[in-house]
Amino acid sequence: MYNFIEIDKEQLNEFNYENRGHIFQTSYWADLKSEWKAKYFGGYDNNGNLLLSCVILLRRIPYINHYMGYIPRGFNCNYENKNLVTEFTKFLKEYGKKNKIAFISIDPDIHLNENEEQIELGTQIKNILINTGYNHKNTKNFENIQPNFVFRLYFDMEKNLMDRKKSIYDNFSKKTKYNIKVAKKRGLSVEVYDKNNITDKILSIFQEKMVITGKRDNFITRPKEYFKNMIEKIPYCRLYMVKYNYDSDYNRLKSNLDQQQKNIDRLEKRKINTQSLLQETMAEQELEKLNKKIADIEKRIADCQRQIYSFSNRIEDISEYKGQEDIYVAGAIYLYYGGKGWYSYGASDNILRDTMPNYIMQWKMIEDTIDLDCYMYDFRGVSGDLNPDNPLYGLYKFKKGFDGEFVEFIGEFDLVINNLVYKLFRFILPKFKKIRFKIKSKEK
Repeated sequence: MYNFIEIDKEQLNEFNYENRGHIFQTSYWADLKSEWKAKYFGGYDNNGNLLLSCVILLRRIPYINHYMGYIPRGFNCNYENKNLVTEFTKFLKEYGKKNKIAFISIDPDIHLNENEEQIELGTQIKNILINTGYNHKNTKNFENIQPNFVFRLYFDMEKNLMDRKKSIYDNFSKKTKYNIKVAKKRGLSVEVYDKNNITDKILSIFQEKMVITGKRDNFITRPKEYFKNMIEKIPYCRLYMVKYNYDSDYNRLKSNLDQQQKNIDRLEKRKINTQSLLQETMAEQELEKLNKKIADIEKRIADCQRQIYSFSNRIEDISEYKGQEDIYVAGAIYLYYGGKGWYSYGASDNILRDTMPNYIMQWKMIEDTIDLDCYMYDFRGVSGDLNPDNPLYGLYKFKKGFDGEFVEFIGEFDLVINNLVYKLFRFILPKFKKIRFKIKSKEK
């Protein structure tokens, strides 16, 4: 027998942190979700030992005098303890009936598949929840509250920090490593902000990038105030901003252009000297050799000229940024907690995309996650549909390049307490979302 009661924030956060729980299962996350009402529960055994913690978020269902509940990333406990899970589920049902909660959704941070190989423990826990009375929902894309497929990068904690970074970087794909180098060469740098140094100006710039990304990728973006609250209310939250430096980019391109011109000058001299030798010799074999040499020199000159043309065009392309300061091209909200780091919200501009800002930003967040002595970095959502024709396949390929584990969670589960209200809600919600999206799209 277990005893389930409301607990205070300090008890909840302490248990969740010590047991490497999810940041969504903290009071900090609950405080951010101001449109929801938060309740904190703890589960104790007969000896008074705390074995379970839970943040449940409650929100009134539109037009219906009932609430929906959400336990983001699942309550924190040993899910192998079937009795504990069963008794807490019974408690949730009773609590739901008393408080007009129609249903409660959970989506535990438990792996079902890793790199498309089934995890036996995940399958067992999934079946425990289904047999306990939860309705299971599974999707390939982003239909659930949280993404059901992610990429996760795990670190070898036996290595020192420097070796950890080196081994992780060495395992990136060639394309990923190349693009990180491109970003550095093109004059990109990454700035890191938290509640101690964030400014309204930086938040506004990030929000601008979010709006641009939302229009480009066709999704609804959150207001600036939301991200401000994230940074101010969650002590484990940072904002990363990628900044472009025109002078660095220009100086590199100009240096490369000048070097190619020097190469041409040097090759032209060699060509003249070779032509002089050609005029002086009469031996047929030597003539053939010198002609081949001249042809090779001309080929190399033509290659240098192509390089000069390319560098000249790039210099022309970036000329509009000359003299400009504070040119930010991408940004991301980052969370870290309980030995884990998460890429949360990402945004990028439509300009200077060939500078590869997202690659250098991800690498910086990975490095910082290692410096925080975390064991894992989560790239967050990707599609589970790996068909190259899927519009989301590019996102999968981008994250796969960092050599993470392709993870499928056990899915989303609904504990239905009022079946009538539940069916009404599930029928109305998709239509409501479509209507809301159309309205939001018109407002843009």
